[in-house]
Amino acid sequence: MPVRGNPLTPKTLRTSPMSDEKPTKKIRDRHIQIRLTDAEFSEIKIRAGELGTSTFLRQLALNQKIEQPKPKAKKVIHAADPELVRHVAWVGNNMNQIAKHLNLGNQVDNEVLMTLVKIQADLDTELQRIMSDDR
Repeated sequence: MPVRGNPLTPKTLRTSPMSDEKPTKKIRDRHIQIRLTDAEFSEIKIRAGELGTSTFLRQLALNQKIEQPKPKAKKVIHAADPELVRHVAWVGNNMNQIAKHLNLGNQVDNEVLMTLVKIQADLDTELQRIMSDDR
């Protein structure tokens, strides 16, 4: 009796027709060109929506169910004080300048490093406060 999936057994003698065969990916390599007016083209684009014109027209021509893709969840943007945003941007800019200074091989004294640690602690505290207020 042949063993299922044994590569040495001829395919005609195998017990399962799907045992070793991988599903082949259908490659769409045929093209159809059609001529449209600007109005027709715009209408098709509108009807296709997020689906895309090729997929929309293929499904339409083959009488397949046309379903629009589910909309992606929108990213929630929290309101922030514009002045706070500006100050955080300034701090980030200053930190980038310090990092560039260090990457060039220059030294930074302890006073600057201690100030940076304090700024980081203050930012962490403020962020925790904002996050707890937002919930």
